[in-house]
Amino acid sequence: MNEITRARLRLLVILIAVIVIVHVIVICVHVRRSRSAESPVPPVPAAVTVPVASSSQAVPVSRAVPAKKTGFWSRLFGGGKEEMRPATVQPPPPPPPKPVWRYRRQETPPRFGQPFDYSNTLHGDLPAKVVPGSSGARSGFMVDLDSRKVLWEKNSDRPVPIASMVKMVTLLVTFDELEKNPALSLSSPVKISRTVLKVPRTGVIWLDPRETFPLSDLLKAVTIKSANDAATMVAEFIGGDVDTFIRRMNERAAGIGMTHSHFVSPCGLKDKEKGNSTSSAHDMVVVAEHLLEIPQVMQWSTTKQDSIREGEKKTLLTATNRLVNPRWPGVDGLKTGFTNDAGYCLTFTVLRDGRRIVGCVTGFKSARERDRFCRKLIDWGYERAAALN
Repeated sequence: MNEITRARLRLLVILIAVIVIVHVIVICVHVRRSRSAESPVPPVPAAVTVPVASSSQAVPVSRAVPAKKTGFWSRLFGGGKEEMRPATVQPPPPPPPKPVWRYRRQETPPRFGQPFDYSNTLHGDLPAKVVPGSSGARSGFMVDLDSRKVLWEKNSDRPVPIASMVKMVTLLVTFDELEKNPALSLSSPVKISRTVLKVPRTGVIWLDPRETFPLSDLLKAVTIKSANDAATMVAEFIGGDVDTFIRRMNERAAGIGMTHSHFVSPCGLKDKEKGNSTSSAHDMVVVAEHLLEIPQVMQWSTTKQDSIREGEKKTLLTATNRLVNPRWPGVDGLKTGFTNDAGYCLTFTVLRDGRRIVGCVTGFKSARERDRFCRKLIDWGYERAAALN
């Protein structure tokens, strides 16, 4: 190799070295500028919903978001391998707030509405030496609500005419509407319509279409005196018309397990075309348990005498349930009934020493026989409940 060739090679090497150095300087400046422009805040993961094994509801979870490696060539040219950030589980949303009732108790008993226990039930007529008079009952049912143990039953699933005990369902549907409709209250004025004039003039408080009452007065008359015209007026006011209200009565009864009930009126009187409203002793105890959760109904149910109207038109309301009496401790309700077809009926509620017993009897020939039997039955029922518990 001559001297000229050597000189050319040295020049080429120097030229290549200069080019490389220039490129390195440019790259370093570009990388430094890229680092200073990077944001320190990481991207916010997108929230998705995935099922969690410990809950029947889905909970929000952060989606795993790819994070790019920030090596030299990645920063220079983009791309590079991706790595997955671990998913983070978000806490479940808080449960919805409990409803705040205006007329019902805020807390129901822990075993409210649970099935009844028939394992130790005495069926049919009771021995006369134990509880005299059970043969006079067409049907009957008595349960210790705290243990759910049925203490006695007789034809308790047989549908029979129940007369004014129908009003228990009228009360339940009315208070359902008061809870659902904030525009209504016990003080809501009710203008009496001519519908009440069609009610047979028996067991009434002689409502007049020229009158207006607060709803509470009519309900008081229904519960204490068992006024048929008041029950009919309440049904029209709450339902818009009586037939709509009766339909709601049957729907409500079916919804709480009253499978042997059918109602044709809100007051219990026999309909000329549809006949009697019917139910069973078991079903009457079911609706009684629901009414126990409405303190205002139970207050009226224990009232022996009250009144509506003022002045010369003052109308006394005297309780039809004579078991509400200091001589029979603990009896605090609930509803009597009588027609020729139904006989003398009673659904009773009793609270003694913290234990709640509820029962129903139908078909007695007289109120005296019915009440005498129920007093004996209640005393025996508490003895029986104590023995079973």
